[in-house]
Amino acid sequence: MSDYDMSIHTNPDAVAWAKFFMERNPDCGIPEDVIIGWFANAMMAMHDYVTGTKTTVLPDGSAFVVDTIRGTKADIVYIDEAE
Repeated sequence: MSDYDMSIHTNPDAVAWAKFFMERNPDCGIPEDVIIGWFANAMMAMHDYVTGTKTTVLPDGSAFVVDTIRGTKADIVYIDEAE
């Protein structure tokens, strides 16, 4: 048996995961906001992988996402890192 509440494994909230991580590793030396960002990024990376969402980064550093919704192409969303 485990010594923690395993329901965390079905929780899609990055803040809850970060709080759990910080409770288990209080001396890790990493700020909690960085841990939240790490979990949020990891969760979204898995979401994008599972749903087949593709992000394309252009040579100038800009990026766009093409997503499929109900079998049709959705609008292209441009991400401007400079903003």
